[in-house]
Amino acid sequence: MKTYSFLYLVAGCLLFLTSCKENFLELYPEGQINEQNFYKTTLDFQQAVNGAYVPLRDIANIAFYMDEMRSDNTHYEYNAKDRGGLGYEQLADFLDDAQNGVIATRYQAAYNGISRTNVILDRLAGITFVMADADKKQISGEAKALRAHYYFDLVRHYGAVPLHLHEVKDSRNAYLARSGVDSVYTQIIQDFTDALALLSAPAKFPASGRVTKGMVATELALVYITRKDYAKAIPLLQSVTTMGYTLLDNYRDVFDPTKKNNAESIFEVQYRTGANDGQSSAFIYRFLPVSPSSQNMLGVNYNNSIGGWNIPTDDLLSQYEPGDKRLEPSIGVVAGHYNSNTDFLPDSIVSINAKLPASVIARRFIRKYYHPPYTLPTRTEYNAPENWPVFRYPHALLLLAEALNETGASAQALPYLNQVRKRAGLKDVTVTAQADVRAAIDKERRVELAFENYRWLDLVRQDKAIAVMTAFGKVQKEKYGYLLPTSYTVTNNRLVYAIPFREMQLNTKLVQNTGY
Repeated sequence: MKTYSFLYLVAGCLLFLTSCKENFLELYPEGQINEQNFYKTTLDFQQAVNGAYVPLRDIANIAFYMDEMRSDNTHYEYNAKDRGGLGYEQLADFLDDAQNGVIATRYQAAYNGISRTNVILDRLAGITFVMADADKKQISGEAKALRAHYYFDLVRHYGAVPLHLHEVKDSRNAYLARSGVDSVYTQIIQDFTDALALLSAPAKFPASGRVTKGMVATELALVYITRKDYAKAIPLLQSVTTMGYTLLDNYRDVFDPTKKNNAESIFEVQYRTGANDGQSSAFIYRFLPVSPSSQNMLGVNYNNSIGGWNIPTDDLLSQYEPGDKRLEPSIGVVAGHYNSNTDFLPDSIVSINAKLPASVIARRFIRKYYHPPYTLPTRTEYNAPENWPVFRYPHALLLLAEALNETGASAQALPYLNQVRKRAGLKDVTVTAQADVRAAIDKERRVELAFENYRWLDLVRQDKAIAVMTAFGKVQKEKYGYLLPTSYTVTNNRLVYAIPFREMQLNTKLVQNTGY
């Protein structure tokens, strides 16, 4: 049995983990799991923790719309025949509003995760049975780390948010006003700091897929770097370099679904196929072109109507240096033709460097999550097995290089930067001026972490989003006639997303972000 299978346990039976009561008669069937007969054993708590991981998939399923397509890394295929994806397009074009479904899904998923962790922590504090100290530390550490992770996701995308830290038992504490950004970050740092003391580094690889000390140290360091508190990030990231992580020899292997949770993986969102239980991924279907026949793309004859998203841009492609070994595994091309109905029909998958005849229609796609052949999707499953990377060891190395450079230790930053470049087959960076090293690190992050949902967040935290995306938008509007004149109007209010409309309706204490 694979070590990462823990996430696929009892998620479906944990829907009761939050509740509101107002003097209602409450009857609990004796044979049914509920909040009154659960949390009686260590196994109950372990299963509850498993359930707290589930919202990670809900976020990963749609995060690329908000984090990659919002940036200059990717765009979308305009589908004149099907305008059902307008909300996705609006996220890329900076035309989204509070009623955007993706924005609402992410917000709700994060609070679902927070709610589950709050219940675990509150119930753990009040247990009446004897739990082994090691189990108690593990459960508390995972719950606190996940809560911090969910709040970090929220604060970066929505700004100030309500800070729920306890189980919601009645309507009086169900609806809170937004806490300031600083308060949210204070809680994130506290939870990660607590978790760091409670959790251990992975003992072996492939790892379990659970939160570990390595994940907590890396994400806490990113929190500090986001807050421009670089000095505090350095010892955390240095500790990660001693935890047994390493760069795999082949960049392509990092994303291979047969090599999940490998020695380069610090944390990844877990997916699987074969159980028909809603836990497979669907990224590749969305990243490949729209086509009524996907036989030559996926190995199954499937009408891929959900594709055409997250398409690599010319701007990103220009950032790959000659000989970069990451290009081929990262970006591919579907070569095909149009039928009489102007539907795109794929003929083959070819290299991004292939020289194709002018008669061939070439569509770029993200290749790092592409591992055919796939199983024919069912009514409820897309049957793709790829995990989603959250933190990889090169990410930690590049964060360490950034933190060192920003504290004036530019020469000390270069070995960490060049470790990543060496695997890619590139020459060492030798410049030592802080601005030059900063530019080299930023470029390396963009290429190494392409399509892993960091580009937009990097632009925001580095105060470059408005300038970069305004310039990129000008090029896009010259290239694509379907873009509205108001597209890519990138202002300060667009650096965070709207609080979802439904949340505003439910909670009258909320105040909307400026400009929405």
